[in-house]
Amino acid sequence: MIVNSQQVLFPLVYKMKKLAMFKNKVNNNHFMFAFFITLLSIAFVTGSAIAKSKYKEVDVLDGATIKGFAKWKGDIPKLPEITVFKHMDKCGQEVLNPALVVNSTNNGVKFVAVYLEQVSEGKALPGKKEKIKVNSPRVLHAGLDKGQRPESQLCNFEEHVFGFVNTRKIGMYNMEDLLHNPHAFGPNSATLFNTPLPDRNRMTKKKLKRVKGVNRYQCDTHIHMNGYMLGLDHPYFDITDKNGSFEIADIPPGKYKLISWHEGYNIKEFAEDNRPVYDDPHIIEKEIELSAGQALDLVFEYPVREVKVNQKKKERKVAGH
Repeated sequence: MIVNSQQVLFPLVYKMKKLAMFKNKVNNNHFMFAFFITLLSIAFVTGSAIAKSKYKEVDVLDGATIKGFAKWKGDIPKLPEITVFKHMDKCGQEVLNPALVVNSTNNGVKFVAVYLEQVSEGKALPGKKEKIKVNSPRVLHAGLDKGQRPESQLCNFEEHVFGFVNTRKIGMYNMEDLLHNPHAFGPNSATLFNTPLPDRNRMTKKKLKRVKGVNRYQCDTHIHMNGYMLGLDHPYFDITDKNGSFEIADIPPGKYKLISWHEGYNIKEFAEDNRPVYDDPHIIEKEIELSAGQALDLVFEYPVREVKVNQKKKERKVAGH
């Protein structure tokens, strides 16, 4: 019998191609496995690096201090009052606008957040088991009770700008017979936390790890209750008081970026729920270098840009209760 060469060669070629395909498949599987292991290793190393970058508590024996003053320059604009849309029988018809509070005696600006942007190590944080008392700076206060808090505000947050360490619990304390619920939002308006405070004189404790940097917060019940929170993993921050003063102490020597932040105070528009929406914040940044024991005095002047306040208060078209 005569055998055609093509009858012999074609099956051999076909088998060789199949074998090559099988080897490629095995090699691809090996490659994918190796690639997956590499990704896991990178993730592990990256995660370890992030973990190592967390704030470290150390003894600061001869730390530096930054103190100073936030000052208003020029004429002080008069902001429109904020219309109250709920519980007017208790809260009144309107409230003062806390977006810009300037002391008329010295032009000091209240509610300016002054903080170091990044700190790898420094003084001890508040103890994890430390008791949170009513008058602790770690407490956000809602409502009026002059007996407990002389600077408390009727139907409003006392700490219009509230700074805290976001790896430790804070307290939230309602001093009125009204429901308040601090509700914070991230950059994309995603909820960071929403905590109802239904009971008067009851402390609610919560760790707010998701609040990083400056974030807006509000009371959903009352559209006139709005503010900002500063959450950091270190304790090197302060919020200016009614005189515009601030102080940050026990800072390890080194180079830092210092930020002084004040919210925008001109109302751009009103949201669908009649809540005021403000313009961009006024931010001052400074690169600083501190030596051991140094006392650095600074004055931050506001505003950082010219702003014409041209918004009027929101009129109430329906009766509230």
